[in-house]
Amino acid sequence: MKNSIKLLTVTFAIVLGFTISSNAQNCVAKDVKLTNGAATVSGKTGGCTIYVFSVDGGQRTRIDLRSSDNKAQFDVQDGTEDETGSTFYENQTKLDKIFRFDEFTIEVRGTAGATFTLSVKVGN
Repeated sequence: MKNSIKLLTVTFAIVLGFTISSNAQNCVAKDVKLTNGAATVSGKTGGCTIYVFSVDGGQRTRIDLRSSDNKAQFDVQDGTEDETGSTFYENQTKLDKIFRFDEFTIEVRGTAGATFTLSVKVGN
């Protein structure tokens, strides 16, 4: 009987863990409009929000991330998921690149609840 209770408890814990991790991966995509070639986004880390930027391909893009605990990082994908040849830049706090595609996405990650400011500037 004790073994059955232990097995049931362990099984419940595993199912709960999978449920929490799968819910945490539900990302929300937000389109960000550039005004005069720049945009600033603020928020809290710990969720899964992907920022989508549309630009003219071949422009220089400068990205800077600051967070309240100085631990936040971002991942950038140059192009959408289905574009062959898109490039990933992982675990960045600053990036200065010329993107080939007309769209790129940024996902900010970090300590749960830390505030961040993400600045993006696009130009020649």
